[in-house]
Amino acid sequence: MRVIQGSGVRRALAGLVVFGVLFLSASAALADLCPRVKFVSPGDQRLQIGWTMGIDERDIIDVYGIEFGGYRVWVKELWNDDEFFLAREYVWGEEDTSAAGYWDLDPFYEDSIRVYTDRHAQNAFPYMLSVTAFEEGVSSVNDDCLELNSSVTVYPRDGKQDILSKIQAIPNPYRSSADWEHGGERRIAFVRLPGTATIRIYTASAKLVRKLDHDDPESDQESWDLKNSSGEEVAPGVYIWSVEAPGVGSITGKIMVIK
Repeated sequence: MRVIQGSGVRRALAGLVVFGVLFLSASAALADLCPRVKFVSPGDQRLQIGWTMGIDERDIIDVYGIEFGGYRVWVKELWNDDEFFLAREYVWGEEDTSAAGYWDLDPFYEDSIRVYTDRHAQNAFPYMLSVTAFEEGVSSVNDDCLELNSSVTVYPRDGKQDILSKIQAIPNPYRSSADWEHGGERRIAFVRLPGTATIRIYTASAKLVRKLDHDDPESDQESWDLKNSSGEEVAPGVYIWSVEAPGVGSITGKIMVIK
């Protein structure tokens, strides 16, 4: 066994200190490599998230001291799972259009906003989005950044419209064993409503269960918490709904509640 004595010990300790400083600096730089979310926007069967690094990606090596690898966009389907899944990866410099990490973002300028669009979202269903950056060759996820950039719950929506035949009640059938809201909240959403409408829910024998008043020029959605007018949860079965919109008309449909 080789014994290090005197100045050799001091040099060895100094080397460890330098290594530790470099390691901590690299770790801190990687932790700082976190995009800033500028907006999260729902639309008709669509979700968007926009972000920026605030600098040209080509300058990241000079600012952070690490090689920039790209971005990862994350989506959480709150009715399915409580974990984010990777929706899209943008690999810096990837020019192969058939590659999963194809970089199809525009050239970057200071304060430019990168935008990802999910065009397969389900209207009225609850989602969360996030975005992280990664170092070249590193597959691990920056969990702190993922959490920091997690959006509030958003619901894709169509926007108010006056074509009553497009109105839907979702999910239908409703299964209480698979509550689709975060935290187990029970609800059925009426979507593609006009700005003003009255919704009535009846039993199969035409007994009124609940009346809902929708008056929101900015939204096409109104939710029913599966309770009657007395605040009691409804029993499983088939229910009839009707929507009446002033100056537009009325329409009816059916909902099945399964427990």
